[in-house]
Amino acid sequence: MAKHAWLVTNRWLHWDKFEWQFTELIRAASALGVDLQRISTDEALAQLAGRDVSLPRAALIMDKDVAAVAQLEAAGVRAINSAAAIAACDNKAYTHAVLSAAGIAHPRTCTAPLVYRNLEPEEWAASAFSGAVEESLGYPAVAKRAVGSWGQGVELVRDRAELIAFLRAAYPAPVIVEEYIAASHGRDARIYMVGREPVVAMRRYGTGGDFRANITGGGRAEPWTPPTEYVDTARAAMDALGLEVGSVDFLDVATPLVGEVNSNAQFASLTEVTGVDVAGHVAELLAAVMAEPATRIR
Repeated sequence: MAKHAWLVTNRWLHWDKFEWQFTELIRAASALGVDLQRISTDEALAQLAGRDVSLPRAALIMDKDVAAVAQLEAAGVRAINSAAAIAACDNKAYTHAVLSAAGIAHPRTCTAPLVYRNLEPEEWAASAFSGAVEESLGYPAVAKRAVGSWGQGVELVRDRAELIAFLRAAYPAPVIVEEYIAASHGRDARIYMVGREPVVAMRRYGTGGDFRANITGGGRAEPWTPPTEYVDTARAAMDALGLEVGSVDFLDVATPLVGEVNSNAQFASLTEVTGVDVAGHVAELLAAVMAEPATRIR
């Protein structure tokens, strides 16, 4: 009889690549004797609110609803990835803090302070933060909404006025500003990690002069065999953030320089570009977790 696990997704987020990915994960898990049942965070939280709920041994999390994952973990469900790991990756300011503490090379970063109203341009211009961006990073610089995906909410700002305009447009979202690495303009590389092993990697190239290299934004990709030092850095980043499944993005420079780390990276493009059965590798990890001694299940 197949073992029971949940594939946790979001009820209100639909994208063809995601749907393909979910189907592949269910297929790959079934081949290993795991009955991977898709459930939304909406449904999972409703079940947790009930009594005498039958919960799975483990849940493969394919959403960024940190609160929902925390509730599942509190009930004894083994989550891949954990709520703490997802939270650390979903907010780029937190990611910066963790990578810095672990000594992992990534672009110099200034984190914007929390504000309780949308500051006037003059207030931002007089802030220590604006001064730090100019003194520590210089212009141009890469301004990012700290929470975002697919290259959205990321802009190249060329002076203080553009930075302030970005900050005001982003409010109340948290913001970070990174140094601009000209050598990596429109180019980066991604390693997809399962456990501590790199299962597939690719280089990505932007289009139309875009400094970003996201395929979702129209870029292209090609297979990549990462050197040992990149794999070692990817492992270190995964370990520091507590990730079991995820991707580590590198800027295109001579030595490993981590751009971002993703806890919920989609792998449809990786599979298409390389032919590697990424879903199969993820399912193997899930099956191994299912074989671990049971934790408390409510």
